Amino acid sequence: MFIICVKSSHQFGMGHLFRSINLYKIIENNKKSATVLLLGKHQPSIAWLQNERIRFEVVEESQINKVGWESEIINIIKPTVWINDRLNTGINHASNIKDKKITLVTFDDCGSGARISDLNVFALAKIRAEIVEGKKVLIGVEYLVLSDDINHYRRIRDQLNSIVVSLGGSDTYGVTSRVIEWLNRRKESATVILGPGFQHRDSLDRMAIKNISIKRSLKSLHAEFYKHDLLITGGGLTAFEAAAAGLPTITIANEKWEVAHAKHLERIGCSVYSGRYDCFDLTKAYQGVSIRNMSENAMNLVKPDGGARVFQEILSTGKGI
Repeated sequence: MFIICVKSSHQFGMGHLFRSINLYKIIENNKKSATVLLLGKHQPSIAWLQNERIRFEVVEESQINKVGWESEIINIIKPTVWINDRLNTGINHASNIKDKKITLVTFDDCGSGARISDLNVFALAKIRAEIVEGKKVLIGVEYLVLSDDINHYRRIRDQLNSIVVSLGGSDTYGVTSRVIEWLNRRKESATVILGPGFQHRDSLDRMAIKNISIKRSLKSLHAEFYKHDLLITGGGLTAFEAAAAGLPTITIANEKWEVAHAKHLERIGCSVYSGRYDCFDLTKAYQGVSIRNMSENAMNLVKPDGGARVFQEILSTGKGI
């Protein structure tokens, strides 16, 4: 049994939840069992887990603050592997898991507990110039846990006929409305996808939106991406998933570490970086778009099979799984 312990909220974003769901599906497809532990009662995340038919439990904030809160959960679920996708795992929490002879896996973790993890998956550590600890560390784009849906929706784009906008599960800083304003000024048509945690609907309702289709809670994000030739998105996991599908991007960094992601994707020729959320320039970025070249570079340099690779690494690391 695998436990996938994840944090997701409006401020924290929902990217960790989406990655955890990707990993959950890989585990289940390989005839293993998993349960997602959602830290905190974030209703959009709960609704998304229910919609995806994911086995999950909610751990209240008050419970997380108690020393040894993991023990009760471990005694009930009896996992052989505990996976943290919550950042900055503390040493006490990690030790409580390790003391029970459970394999500990962490994602993108720079916390004090990461150094005793059996496996720390930090695919973008080199890009972000992060120092990573752990008994075994996986670094490289080939270890990105991307959606399996991408395998069904990959194609080379030849020309720019259609634009799609997706600024993450929650769009913490309300970038979507400013992108729509830019599209309106240019009289561009586009499809805008709102994430399940989007809380800026009031600002959209006050806008005169023209030639733009607004969509929310799509069954498959990648099925929608397949219809389009250019994605305007953040610098998180979605930009890499788009690259794996051959979809060129213009990126806007919502968090400071996303700047390095965005610049890397621009450097390998599959994206154009427009700046941080508080000072981006889409007009300048748009001028640098070359659809065919960007699409080919994306397909060649970012592959969608990282999740399967990580799963095999977990199996080889853990004992008795």
